[in-house]
Parts: sequence; structure tokens; C-alpha cells
Amino acid sequence: MKNIDFYDILDGELSKISEGYSVALNKKFKQDQQKKSYAFLIWFLNFYSGISNIEGYITDGSGDNSCDIILDKKNSQGDTIFYLVQSKWNTKKNCDKDFESEVLKSYLSDVQSILRGEKEKTENDRFNSRYDDLLSHIKSNGEVKVLYLTLKNSCGIADNNIKSFEKLFGGKVSVDSFDINRIKLDYIDFNFKKSFPPNPLEKIYNPEYEKIKLNIVSDDERNFLKINKPFEAHVFNIVPKTIFDLVERYGVSLFDKNVRNPLVSSSINKEIINSLRNDPSYFWYYNNGITAISRFIPPIGSQAQNFEVTGLQIINGAQTAYSIYTAYLEASPDERKIIDAEARVTLRLLKSGGKDFDLKVTKFTNSQNPVSERDFWSSDSVQIKIQNYFYSTDYWYEKRSGEFRKTPKGIFKVPNNIVASAHLAFYLSKPVLVFSAALNRENTGEDLIFVSHKENPDGLYETIFNKETKEVDVFASFCMLDILTDSSSFELDSIHFTNGFHILSMSKVILEKYLKEKFGNEVNLSNYIVKSFNEDNKKVIKQCFVYASNIMSTEVESGNENEEEEAEKAINLITKNAHFEMLLETLNKSTITIDDIERLSTKKENKIDFDDDDMAIIEDNLVH
Repeated sequence: MKNIDFYDILDGELSKISEGYSVALNKKFKQDQQKKSYAFLIWFLNFYSGISNIEGYITDGSGDNSCDIILDKKNSQGDTIFYLVQSKWNTKKNCDKDFESEVLKSYLSDVQSILRGEKEKTENDRFNSRYDDLLSHIKSNGEVKVLYLTLKNSCGIADNNIKSFEKLFGGKVSVDSFDINRIKLDYIDFNFKKSFPPNPLEKIYNPEYEKIKLNIVSDDERNFLKINKPFEAHVFNIVPKTIFDLVERYGVSLFDKNVRNPLVSSSINKEIINSLRNDPSYFWYYNNGITAISRFIPPIGSQAQNFEVTGLQIINGAQTAYSIYTAYLEASPDERKIIDAEARVTLRLLKSGGKDFDLKVTKFTNSQNPVSERDFWSSDSVQIKIQNYFYSTDYWYEKRSGEFRKTPKGIFKVPNNIVASAHLAFYLSKPVLVFSAALNRENTGEDLIFVSHKENPDGLYETIFNKETKEVDVFASFCMLDILTDSSSFELDSIHFTNGFHILSMSKVILEKYLKEKFGNEVNLSNYIVKSFNEDNKKVIKQCFVYASNIMSTEVESGNENEEEEAEKAINLITKNAHFEMLLETLNKSTITIDDIERLSTKKENKIDFDDDDMAIIEDNLVH
């Protein structure tokens, strides 16, 4: 989803808000841009925090003091935090531009004057009242958070200004920005993944390093089961309030190591909630419980009723935890007493055994559900960066199975295993490994593309995804595959058992040679591909596919007397790395002119693969 498309979606929602406040807005503001900024504030607070009645907090208008909202709110721990929020509306044509550093600096300068009590009182009584409350809060060593909203890209060059600003106030004031990209990602998560974004009006705590108190429920003389080797582990019961308190404090960060984040709503959630609300005494029998992992577990005495762990991550049972939170949140005080008195939740607490061990525990504790290899890498930073890049296109990168509950019109889901295959074949020039992984998946069900080499020597994950992986290169590889499968007789479902990925790999060499001849050494391959793809200017790329197909066909037919020999040679090129690398090396050493590419026809009858009979022979030999 391009920023300009998201702008239209959000603009539509803001128009509805404006209609609801039309009388007040027309009386308060003369310019449409001011009305949009007002509506933007209302949308922001409602979307992230569920706050809809904000009129009493809006301080702009007569004698505008730059700060649009001064809002105070108690966090989950009962501490009051003041928030200063400003929204800046911009026209659609500017949504891909960067937020101006001068505007941000001006805002920070005004905020600095406000926080130091240097602003003079004005005719704006609402501002004066909120200003007094804010200054009183600051004098009591209270915490302040400054937010600014914009429907432009972030202002990266102002990072040093923000750090200097925060340093002035000794760590009691922080600044956070919400640009169009961040808002778009959170909007997608909420509306299309059905997961909830972090609330900016709630202090974010990191459960991975904090000391966390856990209460044990003892219904008889035995409090818990302990496992000592090879890693310490405990199994015990807790009450729903313990889970509620954890989710209330840490939110989605409690599930960072899980292969699934909790969903806003699902049939499973409703069943868990109903069970807890209507049959709390049966809850333990109906529910598998929760598995969590901790960095440090202290020695626990046999009579202990509570203890502190260092760091906590729920690695299995995200839906259970969030459903308990929801049921408890909606319950009355009397209902909560009944729930805690009757319901028990099994908690398996494991001490971390290192990244590899923790990943395996996560994998195997989720094995009762249909979770594929790629799901277990969904929280990897490389996967997240790639997905965020794809969000700016019409193709959404699905980093785990069933991640998107729905997609907007004109947006297409692309499984990351398909993209990974394209990147391995095209950018990394290893199509034989793509075939080997596909054959292994066919025979064993294991997808080597998403298996670590630490777990299996043939695992390919780190080969494809590592610190050198660039998002634009991954997207360019996908673009090439999309053009190939659209312009030839290759079908995506069966392309792994054809020479399609080999054609893709060869086309990289050919396209690089062509671009060097046409434009010189400065042209960037991935940028050229993405630009051609976005502008639907794909003729040269298709011509490179034809050229690659012709070379491979010539290689297969050369020196062979019958179809069986041709098929054997084709199979060797597809399945044996040494055979294909020899062909690729020959191609690397060859001279390719501009005319060699541009004279080629890309009509549909000029198919970019072997003919159907040859492919049938090959597929029979490969698969069967």
C-alpha cells in the first residue's frame, strides 16, 4: 500500500469525523487544514487509546499556543503522565515528502518554553487551565511525553535535536513521532492482521529485562512441579489476575518471542472468554495453559507463595493470555473475585537456554497447531524489515501463515517462502538450492528455506536472510519472478520443478550486462528493476528472459542425439550445482550487446521455457 493510497483511506475516515463535529469545527476554525488537524487528533487518540471525548483537552484555537493537546492520563501502574500532542496536516501531494526539520524544531522550541513555564497566559482559558496543571505536575517530578503527528515521512535529520531536547529535562521528558509510515503499519496490523498496536498513551515496559513478581496458587500441599536438568523449569498454577496484570503492564511486548501475537478477536478468543466468565471452575480442564521463558529464575522454596523472575516472554498461549485479560477487564469487581477464586491457569516457566534452545522450545510447544517453519522466523528483524518495505507496494509480504485476515482491494498477499525462493535464485544465483529445497519439502514436508543451518546442515535460512540482506534487493527479486510467471507459461505452483528459477538466475547476469552497456557502471540493478516494475515498463526484462531461455535450450540440445539425452542434460542443469554453475560461468564470460537483447521478440508464442513435452519428461523424472 503506497503512502498516497493510505492517505486516501485515512482522509476518508477523517472526513467522517469532521462531519460529526461540523458545527463546532466551523465555529472554531476557518481553514480546512485546521479542521483536518483537529480531526486527525481525534482519530489518533481513538485509534490508539480508545479516547473519543477529547474536547476538554484541545488547547489550540484562540491565541494558539502551538501545543494542540495537553492530556493527562494514569498508566497501568497508577502514575500520572502528561502528554503534549501536536498534529500537522498536509496535502496529499506532500505525503511522500519528509517532515520539515524547521517545523519540528519550532515545535520543540515552543514545548521547551511551555515546560519551563515561560509561556505567558493568553485569552485561551482552556490552555491556561491545562498549562497550570502541567506545571504543577512537572514541579512534582512528573513524567511528560511529547508526541507529534504528521502524514509525511519522518524527519531523520532532527534526531540530534530531539536527543538534546530530552537531555535538557533530565530524562523526565521524552519525544515520540508518528509519521505516515508508522501510522500505516499500525493501521495494517489492526485492520488486516487483527492485532492491536502499542498504545502511545501508555508507558511501554520491557518484560524481557524487568524483575517480575509471580504469585503461586496452592490448593493443596504441593505448590509446583520442578525440573532441574538440562535447564531449570517449573509447572504451577496461577490466578487470572496474574495474567491480567502482566498484559496490562506489558501489552504486546509480552509476546515478542511468540510465533503468534494475540488477535483482537477470533472464535478461539470468544470460547476462552466465555469459559472463564461462565464456567471458571472448569477453565483449567478446558485450557492447555501458558508457556513462558525467563532469563533468571531464583531458587524457590517449597512453601513459597510468590517469587521474582528476571525477564518474561510468553512463547505459547498468546490467545489464552489475551483472552484472560479481556474477560477480566470486562468483569465487575465481584465477578473478578469469583474468577480468581475458582479459575486456575497452568503456567510452564522455563529458564532460557540460549537463542537456539528458546527457538526450539517455541517451535515444539506450538507443534500441536498448524505452524510451518517460516512462522518461527516471523519475529526475526530481517523479516520485519522486509515486510515493512513491501507495505509501500501493492504486494504484502506474508511472514507467517494466515497472517493477514483480509487485504484491501488492489493489494496482493505474497508468501515469504515464494519471495525467499526468488531471492535465492535471482539475487544470490543459487537456483539449484531452490530446487533441492522444493524436492525436500515434497518428500519430507520440511522447508529448508526456513531452517537454520545450526539445526540442519542443509538449512538455508541464514544464506538467504542475514545482515547483508537489503529489502530492495528482495523486492526486486520478487518483481523478476512476478514478471517471469506473468509473461511465460510458468505457473507459480509448479515452477519449482521446472527451469524457471534457473532462467531467473541467468537473467540477472544478462540484465546486468545489458544495463552496463546501455547506461554505464553507475546504474543500480535493483532500483532499475523496481522502477521498471512500478512503471509497467517490463519489455527489456522480458527480453532478458527470452535470451536466457534461448541459451539454456541451446545448451540442452547441443551434442545430444535424442530426447532422452536432452532430458538428462536438462535434469543435470536443474538438479546439479556444478552443471549449472558451468553454464553460468560461460554466460558471465560472454559478450552481450544492446542489440542482442532489444532485437528479441517477447510475444506470447515465444515461450520462455522448454516446450511442454520436454517439461513433462523432466517433471516425471524429478518428482517421481
